[in-house]
Amino acid sequence: MKVPTVSVLYATVALLIFPAPARSAIEKVVGGGSIHQGETRRITVIGDGMDFATSVASSDARIGVRLLSKKGLAQGRAKGQIVLEVAVPVDIPKNQDFNLTVKIAPNLYYSTGGSETVRLNVQEYPNSSWRPLFHFAPSWGWMNDPNGLVYVNGTYHLYYQAIPFSRDHNGQQINWGHAVSKDLVHWSGRRDAMFSPSMDLLPSSDDQNQVWSPFSGSAVTVSGEAARQFPCVCSNLCVASIFTKNTPAIALQDQWLAASCNGGESFKAPESVLPNVTPPKPDFRDPKVFSYKGRWIMVLAVGDKAELYESANLRQWKLLSSVEIYSSLTTNGPFVETPDLIELPVSNSRTNETKWVLTYSEGFLPPVLCQGLRDSTGMPLTDPKPKQECERSRKFTSRSFYIVGEFDGKQFKPESQPRPLDFGSDFFAPQTWSNTPGRRILAGWQNNWHYAHQVPTTPWRGQLSIPRDLGLMRDDGTYWLTQTPVPELAVLRNSALGRVTRLRDKPLTNRTPMELQNFRSTAFDADLVIDVAGLSKVNSEIKIHLRSGNTGQGMVLAWRRTGSDKGELSLTRSASEAGGATSELIKPESGFIGQWVSASLPLAAPTMQGLSSGFRKAQPNERSYITRVPVVARGTNNSILKLRILVDRSSVEVFAGDGRAVLSSLFFPNPSNKEFKIYATGGNAKIVSLVIYPFSDY
Repeated sequence: MKVPTVSVLYATVALLIFPAPARSAIEKVVGGGSIHQGETRRITVIGDGMDFATSVASSDARIGVRLLSKKGLAQGRAKGQIVLEVAVPVDIPKNQDFNLTVKIAPNLYYSTGGSETVRLNVQEYPNSSWRPLFHFAPSWGWMNDPNGLVYVNGTYHLYYQAIPFSRDHNGQQINWGHAVSKDLVHWSGRRDAMFSPSMDLLPSSDDQNQVWSPFSGSAVTVSGEAARQFPCVCSNLCVASIFTKNTPAIALQDQWLAASCNGGESFKAPESVLPNVTPPKPDFRDPKVFSYKGRWIMVLAVGDKAELYESANLRQWKLLSSVEIYSSLTTNGPFVETPDLIELPVSNSRTNETKWVLTYSEGFLPPVLCQGLRDSTGMPLTDPKPKQECERSRKFTSRSFYIVGEFDGKQFKPESQPRPLDFGSDFFAPQTWSNTPGRRILAGWQNNWHYAHQVPTTPWRGQLSIPRDLGLMRDDGTYWLTQTPVPELAVLRNSALGRVTRLRDKPLTNRTPMELQNFRSTAFDADLVIDVAGLSKVNSEIKIHLRSGNTGQGMVLAWRRTGSDKGELSLTRSASEAGGATSELIKPESGFIGQWVSASLPLAAPTMQGLSSGFRKAQPNERSYITRVPVVARGTNNSILKLRILVDRSSVEVFAGDGRAVLSSLFFPNPSNKEFKIYATGGNAKIVSLVIYPFSDY
């Protein structure tokens, strides 16, 4: 090929005036070394000429690697960084080395180019006895709120707040993690769907002002002509994600939109669709968007209330109304988080009656953040008063509620008091999947901000609750939300048919029936029906020990009679059932059903310390929550109690009262504890039927 004379001349002059250094372009590589099966990691390469041609290759084709970003660190200089993402499948053999080769093309001004080989060694995936068997948990790193739940072409997409390279939520940049499933039971991890550069790699204040995190949000599908227009510009189907863009350096939260043309696998660069007001509101976040009569409706958390917006195109939004949730707003809480607005048919209505349900979470500033409060310049606060105010947030806990009412397209009019979505200690920030015709499926983060940073699992922290089908029923003039484990869980039951334990018409005394004394499983699903007619009116209980064993860990599920046809269901992680001591302080909450009970022995020492090696220096948080919820016995003579009990390796979910009462809780039992014990006190009862499907080996 003939080279133009003028190009050669310019190149010769450039070399004479700006001779290229004799050294390689690459100065520093961060992120090499050991990497675990199933881990996703970022590797950063820093050096000169990073804005020029760059390539990266893996010596093993099974290792996923891609270039995430390439930018200069400061204006007017060629010094910069590239960020790579490496994904190691779970089935890659352990103790295997592979190399990543990064090449930088030479350029006339700054460097001769160069290459660097990064060696990584695949380590065995750390096996944990608490790794959930049928709940989703990331293979590596931190997880909290589920985001962007959407069903696309036969696939359920789960996005979630994620820090893939750390188990701690300690101010690092949040990403949107991503997993997919065909049946809501078996999940496959994907690469992060949304991310932003890490702040510690951007030294200038101008760069740091551009650092943001995709906070919580939702996703919808757009098809037809609308998918071919802005903001999608897709040939067929578009997945539009609407989320809160949080820019911490300037304390700003706005709503942004990112579109995907490949079914939600990855998203284009986002654009602003709903900016914050001036002066900006501090809690302006968590948009949930849904289609309503040819328009788009957004329900947004704004301080102590939820605001409703409408749009014709997902880009321009108009405020419709607001729903007051709390009477006043303080710096430490409570405030509204992760709202959702759902229309549900009334199951036992003779007409086609529907009602709307507003769900939301009670937000507060977690105590773990109180010591890290900073001023507007980013410096730690010296005034102790803000920290003292923050510490008052200990009176709150992570819980979610629902309100039944009417929605006319502009306003939501409440018709009930707030009621807990889940009476357990570990259920927060729930969201429903969009684009699921004929059903509404909900799932939440199974954790609690009061001790989320102390949960002893590794190499991950955080998991998703069991997805639940939502319903609505009317009873005694009141509408009740119902939750039922998704029927897709039958695939697990079917796999356990050869080992099912069945009891029918079995007397229940103060001793566990002989048929259960040999039951051993770390994860199982149980249907239980008990006739409590033989229990006395006072001081009588049904107690069920779930993996309690002889060492004191585990969970105790109890139903205590409080009247002729009334009872109180509780789920307790307490050593009192194993001869230990615990004090219970009952604190009724005004306006809510049930009682929230504080206990001194939750996930803290010595329970956690005795279960987790290397975790003995953790500072226990003494505030945990046990819950008691009214559950009425029904059926003949108002004496029939029905329970659905799902036990995974580190969690329990109990469904009662035809789905009106749900209790979810984490626990971390000894791996050897595999028992299911049940007995009665204060009289005799009868097991009408009990079917237990073990999902793990005896």
